[in-house]
This record gives sequence, structure tokens and C-alpha cells, in this order.
Amino acid sequence: MLKVIVVVARDRPQLFGYFERAFADMPDIRVLLDRRILPPGVQPGAASNPGQQERRDIYDELEQRGFVMIRVG
Repeated sequence: MLKVIVVVARDRPQLFGYFERAFADMPDIRVLLDRRILPPGVQPGAASNPGQQERRDIYDELEQRGFVMIRVG
């Protein structure tokens, strides 16, 4: 059963490759490349309503660190 998703920023292909190799033998961890497409001029962390704070925090972390680990289930 999937327990952790690692999302890696698009502009960090080396980091994506590293995580893919590091977690290759761990079926509980899935590594994904960020596939979000934002309109020009929109900041990744910009949220229009306060209820989206958690999502904005994840986007901020993704932008700052180049990856984010999300626990599921």
C-alpha cells in the first residue's frame, strides 16, 4: 500500500533521478515529477482563498526545496 508520495519540482531533474534510484526498492514510496501547469505570471504559492493554506504551504516547500514528501493514508 502506498504510504508516501515524493513530488519533485520540474526544474530539478537530477533530484528526481536521485529519488527514483534511492526509493526504487521501496513499494510504499512513489516518486512523481510536478506536472502542474501555471498560467504566466501566477506564483506557485498564490492562493485566492484562506482555505487553501495547506496546499499553498506544499507549493512553497516544493519551490524552496525542490521536492515535497506527502504522507498518504
